[in-house]
Amino acid sequence: MNDFAQSGLITTLQRLSETHFATLEAELAAMGGAIALILPCHTADLDRPPLEHIIRELAEARWLGEVLVSMNGPDRTATERAAALFAPLPCPFRVLWNEGGGKGENVARALRVIGDEGKRRVVATQDCDVASFRRHDLARLCYPVAALGYDFAKAYYSRATDRLYGRVTRLFLAPLLHACVKVAGHQPLLDFLLSFRYPLAGEVALSTASARLLPIAPGWGLELAMLCDVFRHIDPRNVCQVDGGSGYDHKHQPATTALAEMTAHIAAELFRQLAAEGLPATAEFRQTIAEAYRREAAHALRRSAALAQINGLPYDGEVEKGTVEMFYERLLLCGR
Repeated sequence: MNDFAQSGLITTLQRLSETHFATLEAELAAMGGAIALILPCHTADLDRPPLEHIIRELAEARWLGEVLVSMNGPDRTATERAAALFAPLPCPFRVLWNEGGGKGENVARALRVIGDEGKRRVVATQDCDVASFRRHDLARLCYPVAALGYDFAKAYYSRATDRLYGRVTRLFLAPLLHACVKVAGHQPLLDFLLSFRYPLAGEVALSTASARLLPIAPGWGLELAMLCDVFRHIDPRNVCQVDGGSGYDHKHQPATTALAEMTAHIAAELFRQLAAEGLPATAEFRQTIAEAYRREAAHALRRSAALAQINGLPYDGEVEKGTVEMFYERLLLCGR
């Protein structure tokens, strides 16, 4: 049965039809190049198959007004390689070179540029390591902001292919948010964040007017910080999440390296945002949250195991438990 249920504080726009894409793209194309797309990436992505695939898909996106490639890690040959790779795009493009930093800084700087220029009505972001990218999914993400009166749209998608992925959302952020509710109660910000099915998704679309309002924070806490700023600046009735389809596949980070650092950044950002809402900024409060997280994470492990088993997917419970323990240790360090 198709899912059209609505829950939480924002609108959920599920995928109920697979035959309406041409109409959506035609409507977007008739808007005269109203949409700008930001592609945040590293020069290493220039030589990887996912970005080449994304460019091939975007070559048919005649509704794009411009593409801003916000890139870090420049080298001697990067300018020429980028020019050749992005040449098939159906609209003007430019490369914004950023020294140091990473994806968060790339996105933050590009959003500031597009927002300040004010030449487009809508700006969207697309991660460049998504091997399963389809331009139709991007069109669906942009459409609510371009045509339906929403100010902010965030993609959500299933992080399951041959197994369960999405560990940071599934085993860290979701149980951490529930832990915060258990300790601090139903705070408006927490209820808003819990309304999103995949709050760490990197794909969003927003009006350029909103882009000018939001104080974009760089770093791995970018997605969470952006949602918190959306909560403070945009009416939840003008916020939606859009079904990005199934089979989503992008680069999977090793849990012992990048994911550990990522969770530390996310936890620090969440505690900072909660403090801004008037909740305690003390080490004692954070330690209480960490212990509550451990209990909520145990429930998340059970849910994940059940979900894998009922769908016939492989599941290594010991590895998952080890991942949760690593997340817990990072949370404890963040609380000191």
